[in-house]
Amino acid sequence: MTFGALYQWANLLALLLSTGVALWWGRWPERTAAAAMIVAWVASAVLHDADQLRGPQALIMAIDIALFLVLLTIALKSDRWWPMWACAFHGLTVVLALAMLADPRVWSRAGFIASGVFSYLTMLSLFLGAIRRRPSAGHAATDAASRLT
Repeated sequence: MTFGALYQWANLLALLLSTGVALWWGRWPERTAAAAMIVAWVASAVLHDADQLRGPQALIMAIDIALFLVLLTIALKSDRWWPMWACAFHGLTVVLALAMLADPRVWSRAGFIASGVFSYLTMLSLFLGAIRRRPSAGHAATDAASRLT
């Protein structure tokens, strides 16, 4: 992957910010998700086929499905709300890739932008969940409903 476009730099910056906060302040759910996101990002960058310009790429789709399964496992095993949001947003990325397989006309600027938005929302979920867990956040929530992350 080359960094020839602004969106690639912005995505890397968002990834480093969200995973850095998660690795620094998070507990096992945040750290596991951060590690999985980093591995998925690097694997996607290495395995991306620059010759295929339209439609989903099989290896990238397999990486997205693997990341979805990691996020789903975290969502089912943790007592936090943010993994459910992250799993849902990343699930939309997987559904969009499946839609592109079903109908190649789906791949357009809108599909490209939608997959980027879903990616940023997944990283934002991780970031907010990790910020909530920082040492000075105060964990004296009175009820479970007040802890949205």
